[in-house]
Amino acid sequence: VIYKSFLKNKKYKIKGFSFRSKKKNKIRIPKNIKIYSNWKKLILDKKINAIIIATPPALHKNILKFAIKHNKHIFCEKPFTCSYKEADFICNLTRRKNISHMVNYEFAEIDAFYFLRKKIINNIRIKKIYLNWFININRRSATNWKENHSKGGGMMFNYVCHAIYYLESLFGKITSAKTNIFFQKKIKTLKGIIFFNNGLSVKLNIKVGKIKKTFKPIHQLKIISDKKTYLLKTNLNSLSDKFKLISFNRNNKNKIAKTLFKNKKNGNDFRIKPTFKNSKKFSNWIMSGKLQTPNFFDAQRVHLIINKMTLSSQKKKKIYIN
Repeated sequence: VIYKSFLKNKKYKIKGFSFRSKKKNKIRIPKNIKIYSNWKKLILDKKINAIIIATPPALHKNILKFAIKHNKHIFCEKPFTCSYKEADFICNLTRRKNISHMVNYEFAEIDAFYFLRKKIINNIRIKKIYLNWFININRRSATNWKENHSKGGGMMFNYVCHAIYYLESLFGKITSAKTNIFFQKKIKTLKGIIFFNNGLSVKLNIKVGKIKKTFKPIHQLKIISDKKTYLLKTNLNSLSDKFKLISFNRNNKNKIAKTLFKNKKNGNDFRIKPTFKNSKKFSNWIMSGKLQTPNFFDAQRVHLIINKMTLSSQKKKKIYIN
């Protein structure tokens, strides 16, 4: 996804790759792109100005530390690190350097999210907000790092981190959380409420695991205003399944939906276009020196909020966030 996204941006010239194993590599790489035997040799190449990190997050801290030391601009896949402590350590190193840095939280740059933020949010009086996200992982091994919280995966780092970032981009700064995280035999669940500085709140219902047929996979943000209800959703049928935004009048008994935004159907992975947008912001920062988001400090904040949500569940009370 990242490779395809960066290829579309003509401001970059891709110079090299480093893989753990060439046999596992599924990307067709042109002959003029160099394959490095390890990531340190790639970073030490003086012809390379910027690097992209797309490894399991348990490896991020060491790669980030080495790249910062050698003054490389850095585009990092989320989750940024495996903990708030690691994120804080990397951010402190970054403050001492004049480098550009970005973490690829792509949901806020998905076209339907962008349309909601620019065309709808500021023009309605919001009463209630609900986030329902049911993710089926039947096809994934339980030993995969993506399902292991300590390795930078699991429900919070692999999924909820996205929601935290895009909810703040839509509704403003999160100031507190009252959440409950619990584990059933095959399903991890997050329920609760997060509160924003402007008085709004979002009710959360997120499930990740081997979900029964009664819970169809869906990612849905429901916004109830004084006049209309808005649904930003995708059915998660595949990675080419795009988000759409619909609305219906609250007083209409038939609830006839009106489509406000819908992408044209194609077979492309939905993550490519928003990752391309983030690649443009990254190159603009490198060339102009103007700060862009989402950056390391935004990712550090996401990790902080994850910590507070986890603490809220442990202490069974509302926890405030600076």
